[in-house]
Amino acid sequence: MTNYTNIKETERPGLLGPRSTGIVAVIPAFNEERFIASVVFTTLQFADKVIVVDDGSSDRTASLAEKAGAMVVRQPLNMGKAQALNAGFKAARRLENVAVVVCLDGDAQHDARDIPAVVAPVLAEEADVVIGSRFLDIKSDIPAWRQVGQHTLTTVTNIASGVHTTDSQSGFRAFSPAAVEALHFTSTDLSVESEMQFLFRPAGLRVVEAPVNVQYLDGNKRNPMIHGLQVLDALLSLVARRRPLMFFSLPGLVSTLIGLLLSVYLVHTMMVSGNLPVGLAVLVAFLVSGGITVGVTGIVLHSMHKFAERVDQDVRQSLSIYLERVTN
Repeated sequence: MTNYTNIKETERPGLLGPRSTGIVAVIPAFNEERFIASVVFTTLQFADKVIVVDDGSSDRTASLAEKAGAMVVRQPLNMGKAQALNAGFKAARRLENVAVVVCLDGDAQHDARDIPAVVAPVLAEEADVVIGSRFLDIKSDIPAWRQVGQHTLTTVTNIASGVHTTDSQSGFRAFSPAAVEALHFTSTDLSVESEMQFLFRPAGLRVVEAPVNVQYLDGNKRNPMIHGLQVLDALLSLVARRRPLMFFSLPGLVSTLIGLLLSVYLVHTMMVSGNLPVGLAVLVAFLVSGGITVGVTGIVLHSMHKFAERVDQDVRQSLSIYLERVTN
């Protein structure tokens, strides 16, 4: 994966002028009245349009975002970041002449001055997705416990998705129009960034990273340990859905092989001593039967997942053809 580390902050490849929508920023936000106005204001210095998706906030997030100059998309309920991004992408698709869509969080942790560096590879047509990595060139004061947790989640995501990044959980990302069209998120939990990584390769999207700074102004909204475990749980559930062969069949195969090897030792022991080691026999039966069951489960889930992907692709293709006919 290419890493973009030599782009100066003063370079501004965006702001393509009044004739083009150019750079569109999508900011999902839930109860971010403390920061959202300043986030929108600073983002507008580096983007031609800002879309704030108010994810069912109970505070003044939406009104403050509008006053700061953003286009606001309102979700009736708190539906989660994945659905907020879907809504933001949908709004971006309706705009004309969009060159790149860049996503930031609404809590001011991302520095809008990094937008030019993040969108540059997309504008240069060298990438479809750019991930703003906090760990390519660490200049920010990131707590050690956060680094350990993020690296753990990134390692699991990299292994499971087959796509290598240094920061799988970064919400600071840029997308080409092709990527915006191709990506649709189904997560209902905290794993949307990891879900993206599973979608990049099947969609044929080129992915690079660019270094970004980060600041944590709002402290910890949640207990960091509990939040980390929740994200890990969501990630493992995602792996089970997206990679059932890896999550089920591979461990099942290992379990079966260990059981078969132990069965050889079991038979040898019986022949030598004339007695049946009951404990070992139970363990062998458990490993072999359990391994076969889990392995077959993975194969069945894999087949179901592939079938669902084909159905989804056919439905999207049919819908696209229908909409094209209607508009023409």
